Amino acid sequence: MGEMQDGLWAVQFLEPQLLEDFRNYNDDFIGTLKAPNPAAIGEDGILFNKLINNVGFKVNADSDFTPVPMTGKKGLILWDKLDTTPTLCTDKELRGMAFDKEAAIRVEHTNTFKIGVRDYSLNKLAPKKNVDGHMPVIRTTGEVFEGRKRLTYKDLLNFYNRVLKLNLPDKNGLYTVLSDEHRSDLLADRANTNNYRDLEFDKETGEIKRFFKMKFFENNDTPLYGSDGNLKSLGAVPAVGDQRASVFYYAPNTVYHIEAVTVLFKERKNDTRSKDPQSEVRLHTYGLTEKKQEHGFGAIVSDNE
Repeated sequence: MGEMQDGLWAVQFLEPQLLEDFRNYNDDFIGTLKAPNPAAIGEDGILFNKLINNVGFKVNADSDFTPVPMTGKKGLILWDKLDTTPTLCTDKELRGMAFDKEAAIRVEHTNTFKIGVRDYSLNKLAPKKNVDGHMPVIRTTGEVFEGRKRLTYKDLLNFYNRVLKLNLPDKNGLYTVLSDEHRSDLLADRANTNNYRDLEFDKETGEIKRFFKMKFFENNDTPLYGSDGNLKSLGAVPAVGDQRASVFYYAPNTVYHIEAVTVLFKERKNDTRSKDPQSEVRLHTYGLTEKKQEHGFGAIVSDNE
């Protein structure tokens, strides 16, 4: 196609459809995250209690028992503010447009909000680092490809076994969001093993759906880990040695809640000072994705060559 230039055509007769914004909006994993008890939702965040298990177990007890109280801890997970950045639109640029630019801008804000919540949620679910027995983070060991080591079937099996050792009671709550790199790694590794009957594929879409009791989602943009093994902050610029990760989470240990989204809109008719009256729009709300406890989460990170 022809070379794209800055600006928009201010004429009536042109192809009416805007070019599609080719970004990955895949956020289907969010549907598995757990909503909080409505009674626990407060103005400042979400309230929660946790009992500290001090129950023992005896075989052939040789003395009388002494009951002890079971204590607990209480906590508050504070809301995060979630916003899109404001977009300006002037009266001058709207004149003669063959499409409703203001409506199109609102659609783009909605799309950006969905992407933002997706990336925010994945980063909140990813463990900050490996914690043995609670939040396993492993590195891949396969052949070097484009500056990283591929994920292998053996790596996936090793990770799955570490997840099972977490003794998570609800085996229907095991989920992993695969990065696009790790998905392609598993497809490439199929020729090297006879055990790919353990991986379930969707025959219509080609998506990897399940590995034993662990269910999969796929995403093109996943959290970033540094060469030191630590999770990098959301939006961090990738540095040499940083690698994308596939993220595991135990759904019953998650909490997800988004308040009603407010459309903040300043109309052009209220702009009495600009020579070209302008409108502004952005989206704003409070929300939260968080771990209920630091247990039942993990990550598979590509190792460096």
